[in-house]
Amino acid sequence: MKPLLLVDDLWVSFPTRTETVEAVRGVSFTLGRERLGIVGESGSGKSQTGRAIMGLTPANAHIRAGRLQFDGIELLGIPARQRRRLRGKRLSMILQDPKYSLNPVMSIGRQIAETLRSHETIGNAESRERTLEMLEAVQIRNPHRVYDLYPHEVSGGMGQRAMIAMMLVAGPELLIADEPTSALDVTVQLDILRILDRLVGERGMGLIFISHDLRLVASFCDRVVVMYAGKVVEQLPAAALARAEHPYTRGLLDCMPKIGEQRHPLPVLERQPEWAL
Repeated sequence: MKPLLLVDDLWVSFPTRTETVEAVRGVSFTLGRERLGIVGESGSGKSQTGRAIMGLTPANAHIRAGRLQFDGIELLGIPARQRRRLRGKRLSMILQDPKYSLNPVMSIGRQIAETLRSHETIGNAESRERTLEMLEAVQIRNPHRVYDLYPHEVSGGMGQRAMIAMMLVAGPELLIADEPTSALDVTVQLDILRILDRLVGERGMGLIFISHDLRLVASFCDRVVVMYAGKVVEQLPAAALARAEHPYTRGLLDCMPKIGEQRHPLPVLERQPEWAL
């Protein structure tokens, strides 16, 4: 069965005054209509991989790949206009913090409706109705009220729900969620994950869930890709994460607190130079 997304030997580099920084180095994986977790520490290349798929890297970045295909479409070979039509309609990305992703001078409802109208030829009444339906789908209790609120008037959890609604309102086939719960408390995290799980299941989407939380990814995703220093060091089923073999993955697992064990101080991950080669 043809994968929804094929990433083969993806490289993302950024030139500086003195050198070229390789943020992503030869990353390869496939994605079907499933939940794929990408984990690793800050700076491991997780977010840059997602942004390269979406075409959201800065203008000075250099991207190359053997293949970067979505539903058979070579993303690096298509015109910019076609890439923009895909982005938001068939490909969407939830960013980390809604405070910096939502327009502060537009109401939440208008922003979601604008996303819908940019990809479909519909009137204001229909776009409003579908926006309200999407706000209700992400478990916002009073969608009519929230429609007219501004981002600063809602909590972090509600802002993240609004961001999810904006990214899903046009019915994408692939959703990239870049640490969508990192700024939220634990109970709200669980609500957001339940929403994503339900919507992915109902719509049959492919989901890339980027996180640094191994325990969260193991419980939520179907498969896991572990990244270190811009490279993929291990891929395995989420259910088998506790049996990971690479020393970096083992080190990350060993650093997590465990109930019922005296672990003070917590072990420190000892990085080896060969991991980055």
